[in-house]
Amino acid sequence: MHTIPETLSIPTPTATSPGVVAIVLNWNGWLDTIECVESLLRSALPPKQVVVVDNGSVDDSIDRICEWADGLLVPEHLSEITGGWSYRPAPKPLAYSRFASPAEAFDGTGAPETPLVLISVGENLGYAGGNNVGLHYALTRVRPEYVWILNNDTIVERHALERKLLVAESDEQIAIVGAKLLRYQDPSKMQALGGGEVFPALGMDSQIGAGLDGSLASTIPIELEHVIGASLFVRAVAIESVGLMDESYFLYREETDWCLKLRRIGWKLVCCPVAEVWHKQGASIGYKSALHDYYSVRNMLFLLYKHHPRQFLPAFFMIAFRSTAAKIARFQFRRLWFVLKAFGDFFAGVRGRTHSEQELLANREASRPLPRSSRV
Repeated sequence: MHTIPETLSIPTPTATSPGVVAIVLNWNGWLDTIECVESLLRSALPPKQVVVVDNGSVDDSIDRICEWADGLLVPEHLSEITGGWSYRPAPKPLAYSRFASPAEAFDGTGAPETPLVLISVGENLGYAGGNNVGLHYALTRVRPEYVWILNNDTIVERHALERKLLVAESDEQIAIVGAKLLRYQDPSKMQALGGGEVFPALGMDSQIGAGLDGSLASTIPIELEHVIGASLFVRAVAIESVGLMDESYFLYREETDWCLKLRRIGWKLVCCPVAEVWHKQGASIGYKSALHDYYSVRNMLFLLYKHHPRQFLPAFFMIAFRSTAAKIARFQFRRLWFVLKAFGDFFAGVRGRTHSEQELLANREASRPLPRSSRV
């Protein structure tokens, strides 16, 4: 383990942002989740509360997170990936509230005043379903002005929250503020500047800045058509105007659907390029894996048919060519089969989750070169 120099001194925050609740969705990834929560707690201006929703994990995630909060578990490799990220863990023990079910969390009129709230769902509801539990809790019990939805495989830079907040407060028509997403494994490169544009006729969207030098970015907010779900800083009244996320996607494109709904009624989506978030990518079911192919292709078809029906036909052929040609050329027949299954299920109207928990876990482990967060 790399030791943090004794000379490094980052003061413990003495205040929190009263109008912000962070939501972190955990699925068999307690180590990643701890790393994410530590970064939030060590922010220069931490959120009022961090809500961790556990999506039916089978690796005792909630017990491990509680042990960490109690100061009984000290993970061995919390990262120091850049000079700007190195930190000392938040003081322990850390007060938390634990709920055995969403019903227990929603019951009552007041919210616990602990910095950490843990909610067990009991089953895997997918990205939208799990985050909706956290959103419902935050909006009905805490009633913040903003919620910050974060993938558990992210780490936030110390000033990211306050910088996002400044951008959001600059224009009351801004619904979502994205972040400069940097690659966790290579933080000198960008994953994207928040998100990008949607090209319905091409059946695709873009990620502005993908692969570019992470230090290259304007300080001026960039308007977007969609924001990547790894980091969504969302105004509460905007959520109330369109409702929670569509859970029928299960995984992938639900945040794009949300963005399109918000833009349709006049809300703005922007990236704050000076708010940095490191993203590991693929900690759910594996990036560029067979199941990633299935859900991304099927759900893009549903998304475009729902929001851009007049441009669906050219989009369909573009998606068909793009998702099959390369796999045929590379003899990736297993991934090709999952793509063909995605097309078949789209035409059959199959929505939501179509794979068992064992399949999802096996696919993730098979597609990750360095499995970490699922290990106990």
